[in-house]
Amino acid sequence: MQLLLATSPPTVFDGDTGAKGSVPGLPGGNRLVGVQRVGHTPVIQTAPECQGNTCDPDEVYAYTGPATTPVSLGRAFSVAPGADSDSVWLIRQDSPGNCRLQHVSLAGGALGPGTVASCRTIVRQETSHGLLITVDNGTAETVDVLIDPATGRSVQQAPRILAATGDRLILDGLTELTVVDLRDGHSAKVAPPLVQSTPYVLPNRDGTLAAVDFGTPSWHSTDIQTRDLWLLDLGDLTWLQAPSMPYTTTHLKKSGLDWSPNGDLILDDGVVAAWHPGEPAWRLGAAKIPDAQQFPGVSTS
Repeated sequence: MQLLLATSPPTVFDGDTGAKGSVPGLPGGNRLVGVQRVGHTPVIQTAPECQGNTCDPDEVYAYTGPATTPVSLGRAFSVAPGADSDSVWLIRQDSPGNCRLQHVSLAGGALGPGTVASCRTIVRQETSHGLLITVDNGTAETVDVLIDPATGRSVQQAPRILAATGDRLILDGLTELTVVDLRDGHSAKVAPPLVQSTPYVLPNRDGTLAAVDFGTPSWHSTDIQTRDLWLLDLGDLTWLQAPSMPYTTTHLKKSGLDWSPNGDLILDDGVVAAWHPGEPAWRLGAAKIPDAQQFPGVSTS
């Protein structure tokens, strides 16, 4: 199990042996680092620490493997995977207060001229039905919208869309989730196994399952952090709790989830663990993850 960890600088980490590797060609110094996976390719975002309320755009790189220098994708305030698994959507800054939405290949080439966008827009995920964005992020008017990126037309809008995958959207509600089938507009409400505001949702690579993390940073108003992972079958809308859940953790905000190409759910939380739905237990890596990790890591395949 090999991950790219969001350390400064980023670390390639083998969860079984503890072997560590560096990523060449990135800016040095103490920086903010985040990583996400686009198809099989990890994408790195790195920027200097913010000065007060002023933050520079991230420098964005596609990490194509240990034998190559990462490909620069330019600078952006926000980055989201393209539906083709070979491109990203970026919110680029043209001048102070002026930004645009642009589609860029992982080889670094612009796919079209881009369109005007608010610098507060957060791009999140593209599917064949559109690009999921968060509008007016950080304000009272924040709303999630699935748009046609070519025209800007709204396909679906909700106060909180937790995830977009394949033909489905997963919407948050006060006491339940709603799964919307974009092919026919049908929606179905799903009672969660736990009542929690805004759980973290991560669909698998083929859009058939979603891992839902009902983690809480303050269990029963204490300083105890807990994680409780469940799987939602997006076909029959049934729940399956992952083994050994819930558990306490001290890494809740700096750990996270990813899906492997063969359908394993990968958890990086102190160590790397993998679980294939239906297995009785997690498979645990032997090596401890470096404490310098800033945000969750991602699988390198």
